[in-house]
Amino acid sequence: MKIGIDAREIQEEITTGIGRSLANFIKYFAEHEKKHTLILFSEKFFPIDFNRNIRQVNINMCPTFIWDQIKLPQALRAHHIDLFYSPYYKLPLAARIPIVNQILDLMYLGFPTYRKSLGILGRIYYATLGKAFAKKSISIITDSEHAKGDIIRFWEIDQAKIKVIPLGLANRYNSVNNTAVLEVARNKFNLADKFILYLGNFKPHKNVKSLVNAFDKIKDRFPDHQLVLAGSLDEHGMRLKNFVKNIGIADRVVFTDTIREKDCPEALLSLAELFVFPTLYEGFGLPPLEAMACGTPVVASNVTSVPEVVGDSGILVDPTNDEDMSNAICDLLENPEKRDFYSKKGLERAKCFREKETTAKLYEHIISLLEEIK
Repeated sequence: MKIGIDAREIQEEITTGIGRSLANFIKYFAEHEKKHTLILFSEKFFPIDFNRNIRQVNINMCPTFIWDQIKLPQALRAHHIDLFYSPYYKLPLAARIPIVNQILDLMYLGFPTYRKSLGILGRIYYATLGKAFAKKSISIITDSEHAKGDIIRFWEIDQAKIKVIPLGLANRYNSVNNTAVLEVARNKFNLADKFILYLGNFKPHKNVKSLVNAFDKIKDRFPDHQLVLAGSLDEHGMRLKNFVKNIGIADRVVFTDTIREKDCPEALLSLAELFVFPTLYEGFGLPPLEAMACGTPVVASNVTSVPEVVGDSGILVDPTNDEDMSNAICDLLENPEKRDFYSKKGLERAKCFREKETTAKLYEHIISLLEEIK
């Protein structure tokens, strides 16, 4: 039987969580599946080593809606696909075969600031087409119980149809002990011996301004510490940078700009004395998990999916309470035994989310659905 996949997310360099998850699935399929065939649909061919039961089909570029809703269903029929897997919330409504899709979060419906920014047309789109996509699929894959709850709440989807499979932790995230590698990272970003780290984007839901405020409260108590903010200096990053300057702590805060794989993020995480994740909304939340895998103690928010990821292996705080956050940071910085405790707990917790295990769960779920439709 044939499984079709929308593979556009990996036709360029893999830069997203969706892309990495998809690439891992294809690799796992190639190594373990002998009976069924995988057909990758994309707008351009891309270099991947395939075995005999994986191949690509190119559908010429055109407006996205036409590609999704006209060209793709035609291609699925032409290649006699039995089951289609979309790594996004959207899927080809005109297709007459069973479809599985993936919805990692409904942030634009669940986070008030973003819901408001959608405007009337955006809210209508998600209320009609978004819901139609979810209703059309035979199974929805999501990454947390929190995200599952949002799908049920906003789109009235039967919970039995939703499968929770956590995002996978990349193998590169481990404690770095090589002093040469660590010094390269320290020198590249001009890092102090001691620093508190945030890694991620600076969009409103990430709530990094609250972390800056929390650091401002304690900076005199820890004069040797920096706050390192590792994320893109886009419009959100520049707005935060100006805020830091305006409150007079620019000399204590380092902005690294975007951290790419070549920058060895695991070294940055390993160097940090503490990782703080003050987010207000996540579908999953990989950064604290990556920090834990590197042996760095974590302070994270106690909302949405974050407690599912961190568990009792980090300190959870109210992200809307700067004092709560600053107290947790002080508690860890002043207690090396407690930092060591959470470092060890985090390392153990991270083992449960390794890519091999989560990819195996995704593969087994897709194959089981394929077997059911024979």
